[in-house]
Amino acid sequence: MKQTKTTLKLDLFPFQLRFKHTFIIAHGIRNTTDVVYVRLTHDRFVAWGEATLPPYLPETQESVIEFLSKIDIAGIQIPFNPFEIFKKIDGLHPGNFAAKAALDMALWDLKSQMEGETIGELLGIQAGQFPLCTYTLGVSSFEEMKMKLNEADDYGFELFKIKLNGRKDFETVENFRKLTHKRFAIDVNQGWESVANAIDVISNIEDFEPVLIEQPLPVDDNDEMLRLTAKFKIPFYADESCQTLADLEDLPDYFDGVNIKLMKCGGLSPAVEMIERAQELGLSVLIGCMSESSVGCTAAAHLTPMADYADLDGPYLIANDPFKGMTVERGRIKINPLIQHVTM
Repeated sequence: MKQTKTTLKLDLFPFQLRFKHTFIIAHGIRNTTDVVYVRLTHDRFVAWGEATLPPYLPETQESVIEFLSKIDIAGIQIPFNPFEIFKKIDGLHPGNFAAKAALDMALWDLKSQMEGETIGELLGIQAGQFPLCTYTLGVSSFEEMKMKLNEADDYGFELFKIKLNGRKDFETVENFRKLTHKRFAIDVNQGWESVANAIDVISNIEDFEPVLIEQPLPVDDNDEMLRLTAKFKIPFYADESCQTLADLEDLPDYFDGVNIKLMKCGGLSPAVEMIERAQELGLSVLIGCMSESSVGCTAAAHLTPMADYADLDGPYLIANDPFKGMTVERGRIKINPLIQHVTM
């Protein structure tokens, strides 16, 4: 097919998302998350991407804008292959994964519109049942948790992710079980600083039957992870221990599954490769988010038929999402068209 030079235009919009409730995890406490929205326009088509920038990661709005401003957007020719564009940019510029993710998802969105197929169809993903999606409960008091659970019930969530931070962890899980009998996962974000601490907490909560425990120990504590996997039957998932494709190879020795996020790996293009390789290695897959708005979560939702679980609840945790897109119905992901409803 003949390639033609594009009239592709890139616009960048820094924005700050506000949480509905103060968000407390092992990494810290915050009420906002900085983002940069990427808008690609070509003829009548308008496509979006999102770089989400929690403060515990190195990227900032300034670094994202600087990085993306250097990309030769006018040099992209039609038809284009987002896989090839990602590999070229990734090879030239290390790091900057959130910035790469924003551009990559916008390119897939644009390609989808231009070719009249969904992103999932373009990627060859078989349309099957979408997985259950977790609703995240940041570290909360009993009354706060009760309020959040009531909201989540109104939204239709059936599975929860309880954030723990190494303080009052048993009490937090016990409070959850007093309030509901719905299924739940645990996410520690490296918050258990020793294997002894982890064993103590898990021994007390395992009768509550969590479906999985995510990143219980600090990155690279592999010997200690072996002790946990040998002692408990609960599936353990890697998050911070797995950023990119290369990190997957050693994970089956220490984990049962992996949390794959667009912001960590650089977008849909590398995420598909990661999912396929994880499954080849016998790892279960959770498609997660960095509390993105509807832009990032809708992009990631297209991958979820390949996954065992989803954690794409960002739009439900945010008070000022400028977009509408994917939703959760009867606990499961539902993909809807992405619509901007607030001018930035």
